[in-house]
Amino acid sequence: MSQWSNNNPSQDRVHYWLSYWNLLISLVGRDVRARFRRTFLGPLWAIIPAILATVIYSFLSGLISVDTEGAPRVAFTFAATVPWTFFQSTAVRIPHGVLANGTLLRKMPVPRQVFPLVVLLTTSFDFLMSFIVLAVTLQIFGIAITSAWLWLPLLVLMTAFLGWTVGIGIAAFTIYRRDLMHGIQHIMQVWLILTPVIYSAKELEDGLQLVHRLNPAVGIIDGFRRVLVFGEAPDVGLLLGSLVITCLGLALAYPLYRILSAYFTDVV
Repeated sequence: MSQWSNNNPSQDRVHYWLSYWNLLISLVGRDVRARFRRTFLGPLWAIIPAILATVIYSFLSGLISVDTEGAPRVAFTFAATVPWTFFQSTAVRIPHGVLANGTLLRKMPVPRQVFPLVVLLTTSFDFLMSFIVLAVTLQIFGIAITSAWLWLPLLVLMTAFLGWTVGIGIAAFTIYRRDLMHGIQHIMQVWLILTPVIYSAKELEDGLQLVHRLNPAVGIIDGFRRVLVFGEAPDVGLLLGSLVITCLGLALAYPLYRILSAYFTDVV
């Protein structure tokens, strides 16, 4: 085995990760079942947060007379709320996911990268459920499926990538300083205000150029809205900006998470 490992380091790494594949799937299944066990509405809780947020944001946007560019207000808001909820849930729940598996960390040598992946796959399930409801809602409002929907796989991957990057960055610090977890929701609320979920990205162009360029969520959220509601291709320049900033964030977050996670068993 050692000879095979020395001659094939890349294959050895693949074998290492494949050995934990069953663990990954088992943890995802456990988390999904645990969320809906002994609940009255069961799997409906996967879509309720996005629906409630859409109702609230639509009401607020109506109060402040947000320009929806001619689109139905509910569709305009829902198309942005679903991906935002996916991103926010992933980023916020990753630190909690690492903490929740502290016992497992102390019992066996598990790759620390598994736990953020478990959260990402779990929130992906929620996103899929919410997206089905979103697609039906768009049809009810008479918004047709167009060729622009071919952009959706890229937009979903970028949303997952951003959420995972932010999540591991937060986890690297909050595992050691638990009080920081209380501030995560407040940070995400501010981030929401600076992201065109309730309003159009064009309003950011007029008044908040710096936020428009440096917020990686802007291009992604606006991309979903362009594709789903208006049947247009997303702004490629905004998407490239989002990708570059997310990659820069990953270049900081991943090494930090990898180094600090080696000592998670001492504090979880």
